[in-house]
Amino acid sequence: MTPDQFQASEMSFLYVTVPDMEIARVIAGGAIREKLAACANVLPQMTAIYEWDGDVEEETEVVVILKTSRASAPTLAQWVEEHHPYEVPCILELPLGRGNHDYVSWLQQQLGSRSRLI
Repeated sequence: MTPDQFQASEMSFLYVTVPDMEIARVIAGGAIREKLAACANVLPQMTAIYEWDGDVEEETEVVVILKTSRASAPTLAQWVEEHHPYEVPCILELPLGRGNHDYVSWLQQQLGSRSRLI
């Protein structure tokens, strides 16, 4: 890969945790069908340890990583929140600095006019 093939982009990841694979599929598939995400990765079973209402909780969760444009990230985050079962869902945006040109171009094609290269 040449340096010009590894270029800046306007893409982001949304990192989302959900209670199980069923909800992961609803979130991932729905976001793609709505053209709010170009692609989703579902990482099965992790352990979340956190404090809630004064108690330390430990739960099994699934991670969903949604690939989207920075411009679409707020709309996608709102959509996820509306379809998420948690009272306070974890939805975090991670802006992407660079990516290989062909993959970034494919992501952008999946999103249509919702994304662009810098």
